[in-house]
Amino acid sequence: MRFVAPGLLAFAVLIAAHVVIWRARRPSGEYAALAVLGAGVLAVALTTFRITAVSLGSASGWLPRSPIEYVTAIGLYAALFLSYVQADSPTMTILLLIERARAAGCTRAELRARLDDRVLVLPRLDDLVAGNLVRLDHGRYVVTSRGTLMIAPHIRFRRWLMMEKGG
Repeated sequence: MRFVAPGLLAFAVLIAAHVVIWRARRPSGEYAALAVLGAGVLAVALTTFRITAVSLGSASGWLPRSPIEYVTAIGLYAALFLSYVQADSPTMTILLLIERARAAGCTRAELRARLDDRVLVLPRLDDLVAGNLVRLDHGRYVVTSRGTLMIAPHIRFRRWLMMEKGG
């Protein structure tokens, strides 16, 4: 169980850093910036946990010691991070819109009227361009090398799971 506290603590640091940085100056390319922030927080947290564990010795009962405990802490952090990033997904946008309607709910027609490309597609495309993950080339969006680097592990994982279609 030495992986729980470090994974949760690293995630709490990520959220705090996200709030502070985004309130001070919201970066262009939010998704790429959040990915870099997430990786940076993880690297700093792991280094800090390792140094602290060595310094405290046996008093560091809540810190990981073995490689498997570190890998498990990283897995917990990654799961929390990925669910956090999904908070801005189209699905969450739809859910929040329906929740705001309270008990009255929303009809499909109301949702279609409110959730057009300006709400669901264009903000994400703008973020991808600003983050240099795609570029607009003669009216067509084309993935950049940075975008390919970011999506490659996801594509390989989906192929491994035999989930070829998007969604």
